[in-house]
Amino acid sequence: MNEPYVLESMNAGDGAHLLALARSVGCNFSEAQPDLYLGAGSVFGHRDRGKWISCAGFYAYGQELVSIGHLIVDPAYQGKGLGKRLMLHYLSEAEKRGSAVTLVSTKSGFPLYTSLGFQTVGYAHRFQYDVTAESPQQERTSGDRDMVPLNESVLPEAIELDRTAAGVRRERVLHSIDRHKVSRWAVRDSSGAIQGYGFARAKDDILIVGPLVSTDEDMAIRLLKALIAGWQGRIQLDVPGTQASFQERLCGLDFRETSVSPQMLLGASSLPGRRELLFALADPAFG
Repeated sequence: MNEPYVLESMNAGDGAHLLALARSVGCNFSEAQPDLYLGAGSVFGHRDRGKWISCAGFYAYGQELVSIGHLIVDPAYQGKGLGKRLMLHYLSEAEKRGSAVTLVSTKSGFPLYTSLGFQTVGYAHRFQYDVTAESPQQERTSGDRDMVPLNESVLPEAIELDRTAAGVRRERVLHSIDRHKVSRWAVRDSSGAIQGYGFARAKDDILIVGPLVSTDEDMAIRLLKALIAGWQGRIQLDVPGTQASFQERLCGLDFRETSVSPQMLLGASSLPGRRELLFALADPAFG
């Protein structure tokens, strides 16, 4: 039986189509967000007479792990099984690679993912803070002399630390985030080794912090303050559920928790890496 819509790959020139599709379902994508995703991995979807009607991202980290993100189906085409077909395509690709698959689930997607065998292995807690004219300004202090700009010479070291935290190599994702950054900082120890790093990027008037990786919680807070210094508007980060103490400290800085999303996994019992080093996700799409 022939399928009515053919599965195709989006390319770098399809950012406007991805943006329109996302906005058709109420996703708050910024103008730059499609380029972030298209630059970080593969995005497949269905078209109907030239119009993109579905899509999802496939972000492969070596042979060990794949993250699936931003599964979207145009409202006029929902109920036709397009989302499930996309997922089955990606799960088949992951099986060929021998990769486990992770995703951060939305409420609407949860029944589909559980029907495909995904299990909840954790939660992503979204925190937000609105900077106003009356808000205390976050500034770097004299105690931050070990903090260095995360420039091109430092980035390879940060990628290695990220590999320790995530358990996989995510160079393509990190380079895509780097191209969209507003700020980026790292911390060196007395021997010069990188012990923490973080990125922040703009999503219209929202500053997205992540990934944020650190060998200790105090350092993570200092990196966060450096990353958000001078920002006017909303600040947002997605914190793993295992970082309970860090979440409490965010509340002490007047951040508020706005949502909790299941982090799901198929093909393994737990996520790889030293996840205690990960204080903020790069993006829900990237796992």
